[in-house]
Amino acid sequence: MKKIKLITIIPILFFITYFTNLKSENYLLKNEFKTISGNPFIPIDFSADGLNDFFENTYNKHWYGTEFLPNNFTHMIQFLKYGKKTKQNWSYLKSVIKVFGNKLKSTTYVNSYAFLRLLKVLPNLTKQYFIVPEINIFEGNQKVINDVLYSNFMSNFSFFKQDPQTFLQDLSKNIVKNLQQKAGVLEQHVSIENLRQSVVRFLESGLGKLVWDPKDHKKIWKLFYATAKKIERLAENNIFTDLDSLDDLFWSLIHRFCFFLELTAQELPVNFYKKFRMKLSSSDLFMFEIAEQESAMTTKEIHLVHALFENEAKARAYQSGMLLR
Repeated sequence: MKKIKLITIIPILFFITYFTNLKSENYLLKNEFKTISGNPFIPIDFSADGLNDFFENTYNKHWYGTEFLPNNFTHMIQFLKYGKKTKQNWSYLKSVIKVFGNKLKSTTYVNSYAFLRLLKVLPNLTKQYFIVPEINIFEGNQKVINDVLYSNFMSNFSFFKQDPQTFLQDLSKNIVKNLQQKAGVLEQHVSIENLRQSVVRFLESGLGKLVWDPKDHKKIWKLFYATAKKIERLAENNIFTDLDSLDDLFWSLIHRFCFFLELTAQELPVNFYKKFRMKLSSSDLFMFEIAEQESAMTTKEIHLVHALFENEAKARAYQSGMLLR
């Protein structure tokens, strides 16, 4: 009998562990945490003492990154709700993304149900951070300079005739002061663009660890479809505005799903693949409308369909006894 490579066994064992943690919409059953100190399901108290208690007794615990967060984003959602309620600025959202994004790095998987729940509420809880005044830096600066010149010459023309040098020095200082105020709006634009990139990195991290349960195969298409549509909704709500970021997130979802198919091909029934392809071909997913960087590159749809055919072949071979696990 041929030896099975350890590198093949390890990912499969990991996925078996993940699937035992998927709890449909229940995310995590509360009785699983009866043995730990403190109850992570108690709402966060957003006072100084309450936040200190959350970070010391919940967030810092080893089980929070390995068991709780990958299955339940309730604390992050609570932070987002608090930020909206108290009308925090963009730096608050960046801080929340950093806190939970760094902890997400310690997880080995992300529950597809839990991540979808986060995606559903994210637009409504974050879109206010991305509202900034429109600005045309050249036209805006011209108007500022014109207004300052007109105002100063109208009100201080006699002083200009008496002491032109001092008048022009004061005028130039006034212009610089007004331009600096205008520059604050530009800096806000830059800060919000940086915030958008933070959100994209967080989402890519989560998408890159998603897992689905092959035993729950009848719901996998709905989860995949809903996740893709929620990513679309983020763009519709101005959470990110460039097509490249949207395309990157779609590729992250597709590559992770293809990896899932590769590791669980024999666990999924043969008719799963056919039904998934049918749903895919009749879907309205925007991800398939985005052109690739180069015309010669394989499209997202073809990449996904190819993975479905390839792993269906594995499933059929296993079912017929031609392929061992």
